[in-house]
Amino acid sequence: MDLEESALKAQGGDKKSLEDLFIYFKPYIVKQAHCIYVKGYDIDDLIQIGYVSLMKAIKMYKPLNKNFNYYALASIKRNFYYLIRQEARHNGEYSMDFETGGGLTLADSIEDKFNLEEDYVKKEDIKRLKETLKLLNKEEKDLIKWVYFDKKSLKEYTELKGITYHQGRYKMHKVLQMLREDLK
Repeated sequence: MDLEESALKAQGGDKKSLEDLFIYFKPYIVKQAHCIYVKGYDIDDLIQIGYVSLMKAIKMYKPLNKNFNYYALASIKRNFYYLIRQEARHNGEYSMDFETGGGLTLADSIEDKFNLEEDYVKKEDIKRLKETLKLLNKEEKDLIKWVYFDKKSLKEYTELKGITYHQGRYKMHKVLQMLREDLK
């Protein structure tokens, strides 16, 4: 049997040549299918994948190569390895309900840094701070906004307002002390 001629005829639609190629490569496909394991695939699935690989090799073969046997064998093997690589990606994926032993699940073993009580206290502190900030006069609000929200220096603020740096520090200290007392 001339494999080159059979491959070219099969490309042209000759069913007899295609069947001959299937018969010729069947032992190799079956052997390769038995040599690999892919989770979720049985031996019949793997053999079918081998035949599909052979059909692709026939379709893609160019007669310039003059070695269809090697081309088909390499294509079948390459497609099996491709299947293994594709399925290997999914082997490490588990549900959060996956049991790790002792009645524990994967979700039980994840460390949770969230603390409901601390989160609530922070939210309440922020709420009280906002209420306290409303009690400040416009000049005091401007000072707090300038330094803490706009992230600008106290020195720039004092230059803009035409006061000494010492006076600016005193005002800042007075405002912060008032905020601390109201937040207690």
